[in-house]
Amino acid sequence: MKDPVVFDSERQLWVVPIRHHSPACAAHLERLIAAVEPAAILIEGPCDFDPLIDLVCDPRTRAPVAIVSLRDAHEGQATRRVASYFPFCAHSPELIALQAARARGIPARFIDLPSTAREMDLDEATPREGRSLLGSERLFGVGDYVTALARELGCRDGNEVWDQLFETRLADEDWHRYFADVARYCACIRAATSDEEMAGDGTLVREAQMRAIVDEVRGATEGPVVAVVGGFHAEALLEKGAKKPVAAKAGAGRSYLIRYGMRQLDALRGYGAGLPLPGFYDRLWQMRSSGAAGLGMALITGFADHLRGGRGEAPSFPVIANAIEQAERLAALRGRPFPMRDDVIDAIRSSFIKEEIPVGQTPLLVELHAWLTGTTIGEVPPSAGSPPLVEAVRGQAKALGFSIADGERRSRELDIYRKPRHRAASRFCHAMTLIGTSFGQRTGGPDFRNDVSLDRLHEIWAVCWSPLVESRLIELSEAADTLGEAMAFVLAHRIAELAEQGKGRSALAAIDLFAAACRAGLGREAAAILALVEEQVIEDPEAGSVVAALTDLLLLRRGRATLGIEETGPLDHLLGATWRRLLVLLPELADAGADQTDVAVRTLSSLRGAIELARSIEAPIDLALFDEALGRLSALALPPMLAGAVMAFSLLDGRIAATDLEARLKGELASAYVDPAERLAFLGGVIAIARELIWAIPAIVDAIDAIVGGVDEDEFIALLPYLRLALMPLDPREVDRLAEEVAARHGIGASALSVTVAISESEMTENLRLDRDLADLLARDCVA
Repeated sequence: MKDPVVFDSERQLWVVPIRHHSPACAAHLERLIAAVEPAAILIEGPCDFDPLIDLVCDPRTRAPVAIVSLRDAHEGQATRRVASYFPFCAHSPELIALQAARARGIPARFIDLPSTAREMDLDEATPREGRSLLGSERLFGVGDYVTALARELGCRDGNEVWDQLFETRLADEDWHRYFADVARYCACIRAATSDEEMAGDGTLVREAQMRAIVDEVRGATEGPVVAVVGGFHAEALLEKGAKKPVAAKAGAGRSYLIRYGMRQLDALRGYGAGLPLPGFYDRLWQMRSSGAAGLGMALITGFADHLRGGRGEAPSFPVIANAIEQAERLAALRGRPFPMRDDVIDAIRSSFIKEEIPVGQTPLLVELHAWLTGTTIGEVPPSAGSPPLVEAVRGQAKALGFSIADGERRSRELDIYRKPRHRAASRFCHAMTLIGTSFGQRTGGPDFRNDVSLDRLHEIWAVCWSPLVESRLIELSEAADTLGEAMAFVLAHRIAELAEQGKGRSALAAIDLFAAACRAGLGREAAAILALVEEQVIEDPEAGSVVAALTDLLLLRRGRATLGIEETGPLDHLLGATWRRLLVLLPELADAGADQTDVAVRTLSSLRGAIELARSIEAPIDLALFDEALGRLSALALPPMLAGAVMAFSLLDGRIAATDLEARLKGELASAYVDPAERLAFLGGVIAIARELIWAIPAIVDAIDAIVGGVDEDEFIALLPYLRLALMPLDPREVDRLAEEVAARHGIGASALSVTVAISESEMTENLRLDRDLADLLARDCVA
């Protein structure tokens, strides 16, 4: 490997190798530009971002900000819009270069491939902030070279190696030597990377584009040219023989300058081109004029003040002083002119925590990491031109009392029963969740859909207005101008995707989306998706899915006042369609195979609950039509368990008398079924639908008593598992009641049904030991 250089004297070309978001690189770049006085500055970044340079350099722009690029990605037959980001923080060398060009009145250009030509990772599991157009700096943290160097320097990882070698030289005046060392370090990393890997991730194609634009600008410019690129690419840009650059295709994508946040710049949160805990480096940049003198003191006292603000137990002055001293001594021991990130963390860990530190993170260290990450969100000028949807949602969030000034995660309790404004805030949170903004996460409160915790007065949300919220809104801005329109668009898209996900023609999946829309306050826009949802309902072939969907709709209607559903027309329309579809499917339960009988019975059990709910809320459905459908089902040949369920339903519906059920039950139990399961199946069907009939019809207990008392021991043992299955719907109190009734028929008192077995303390201890040994054995054999 040849020794890398950063200056091509023949072409008067300075190739400046940097690490993205490095304060030391930014400081030395300022010195280089002042000394070289270039005639043009080129920056690694998508060339189609050139029109946004004026906005980036606008005096009203305050970092962190990012250029977000939207492009259409094709996956099979589906198309979706993908966002990728080019972030700037205050100490990004790229931002320093652009600002220097503006201050000197010289041209600046981006030289990388157009954003729409970059192959981005489209995996939904990848955090959106990880889709960086700056390229990944993964190789700064892994690989044989970095690992060996970390071991040699006594550093924990590649990031500490970088700090040790380069960030500590923030105040060094020798910029030429600094960038020569960065170039040499990055060239070593590149030498340990195969050509196949660089070709596979697009590095070589990108470098060809950068060389082409560098040559183009070099040929048209008098005087020195400075090109600021990631250190990995620096040596490659000094090569000659460039081809014609790739131009951006008109209409292939759109780009905006948006606010960005410190949290999204954190390498520990998935950002591929960042340094860990960016708030630390931001403070380092702020103190560059003093050579970072007093950095350790500023950080440690700042964190102590943060704890005093209610974030934890504040340390005493002696503890703070000890931590500052430790940070300074650790830095000196490690050969650093001032404490770096690891020195500060180690000092706080040692001084602020007195007890033993567990393997997992302690709350104080979690808080420290959050504080060193930072919550700042930047600002962009009004001329950045946010789409109407972004402005509308921002205004709505402010009006409802949500903070959009920073990226701090906050808890919000909403009194949704008594305060209309809180109900509106709840609908806003549900809406933002529905459209995929990651704005809020519901952590507690009443669940109207699942009929759970309805007595809880407050709904609790954890909310955070991160830059990713706005980027998601920008993604949707081409299809919508309001939050309601965005919901309708997303719902229509998701309903269309049901077939691709294997959930096509599913009433439950479609109503699940509609229920989410109702909780989110979708009003007039509901009509836009009503036909799509109804189509899924009327084509669903599964009665169980339709019953579950019907229950969802009934629960939504019951909670309509609290949920803010003022217009019930769409809801009632779907209720009617779902009810009619269910009545069509009900007789088809008779065609269920033997292996689906349990499913059919559970469907009838769920239907009973839905009908009782419909009666209690006076839902606008014609319950009389159910009699006809149930009559058609009962007239068909049914397996015993389903027949028992249907007869129980018919009794509750008033279509048959109790004596009819008694007669059929006695016949089933007395039948000479070879399989004990079939003998008790009818009883199991009855109890599954209406277990209260055990107490209402004495003949049922008589029949159970007769069958148990009329078999010998072997027959009883064979029958017992199926008897348990038949009685499974009973709760423990009902089981005790049934046992007492059967015992009373034989003159046995309730007290005789339970036996207390006395054991010694030593025996109990031994049993507990055996229990633990068994658990360990099962765990070892991967059984438990």
